[in-house]
Amino acid sequence: MSKILRFAVLAALAGFLTYCGVSVPLTTNNIEEDKEIFSFKEIEPDSGFQKSWLLWVEQPVDHHNPDKGTFKQRVWLSHRSSEAPVVLVTEGYMAPRNYTTELTQIVEGNQVIVEHRYFDRSAPDSIDWDYLTIEQAAMDHHHIVDLLKKYYKGTWINTGISKGGQTAMIHRALYPKDVDISVPYVAPFNLEKEDQRLVQFFENVGTSKQRKRIREFQKEVLKRKEELIPYFEELIREKGYTFRMGKEKAFELAVLEYPFSLWQWGGPVDQIPEPGASAEVLFNHLHQGSDFGYFSDQQWEQIGPFFYQAYKELGYYPYLATPLKEWLDEIKEDTVSNRFMAPEVDKLTFDKQAPVNILKKLKQEDPKMIVITGENDPWSATSLDPEGFTNVIKIEKPGGSHRTRINNLPDSLKQKVIHQLNDWIE
Repeated sequence: MSKILRFAVLAALAGFLTYCGVSVPLTTNNIEEDKEIFSFKEIEPDSGFQKSWLLWVEQPVDHHNPDKGTFKQRVWLSHRSSEAPVVLVTEGYMAPRNYTTELTQIVEGNQVIVEHRYFDRSAPDSIDWDYLTIEQAAMDHHHIVDLLKKYYKGTWINTGISKGGQTAMIHRALYPKDVDISVPYVAPFNLEKEDQRLVQFFENVGTSKQRKRIREFQKEVLKRKEELIPYFEELIREKGYTFRMGKEKAFELAVLEYPFSLWQWGGPVDQIPEPGASAEVLFNHLHQGSDFGYFSDQQWEQIGPFFYQAYKELGYYPYLATPLKEWLDEIKEDTVSNRFMAPEVDKLTFDKQAPVNILKKLKQEDPKMIVITGENDPWSATSLDPEGFTNVIKIEKPGGSHRTRINNLPDSLKQKVIHQLNDWIE
């Protein structure tokens, strides 16, 4: 099997294997056998690449026990040259399409995008949640690196955005030699099931005037909920949303989520409607700032695996409802957990040692890493602290949100990142 696999990969990278035209230097029997373990479909490459493919890599459900079965993992490979750097994009969720990251453009590299296990198409037919772990995911990525590294001799860089960046750091901790450089963007490194730093963040972000304006908006929306609910009902009819927890509770959850979403995505605080605005204006702004679909049954299948990981090993954040309790009807708790969004929640126990062990391994290895964050992004509160490292560089965009990227950094910080990358690559 390994000889066929190695030959198939080499053939693909050399441009000899074209899935659609079936022009291959293999027998029909070998092609059929190979499809079961590693299948290819050539796709239109983005500018700058010679070839691109959609690959399906067979992965064990349990890397420690291959007899548990396998699944196909979706991988997008864009080839520039065997000597160029390779940017390994570890998606934290689904990866339904190929695209070119800014990091790949900056280093003029090849690119590999990996869909995370158990998301979208990269899942076994029968889900056993016990194997959705950070270790199993890192072993997926290690296997893909091992398959492709024979053919790419340049610098390897792993990267990802948000949960994808978290995934990149975990991969680096568990397999430090797989890549040479890591560039996680706006990535959390939570240390608790519900990290209290993500509660404290909202006591200090922005100005006191801005924080007061956000709280007054939340109060106004809740006090006038009966006026806003008809707009909410119209929206959920249009979208086809249903809610396990009931529509009224979903509405209240969206109000609690609003500050996180506003700061995360850099919403303009000065455009928040004042108390006394019309119900329609209030609702439209709430809808713009807080995604009702986030709590819907329709999105549950897409984001359920994330909540499982969050409440098993990765950590998340709670909502502090106390300041709004007077106006909340469906939510009775002072602190609201999103744990209920996870599948098989009754069996779910958070592994307190998981983040501790990852952090310990990272500090032991002290990898070359550039951590990119935005000052006003809530996830910056739990981003990796460079203290205790000598090779980890943290770049924070002043006033930046979850949209912070290298290309939108102030020029001095952008050049610092690029110069550091060039220095490490050379």
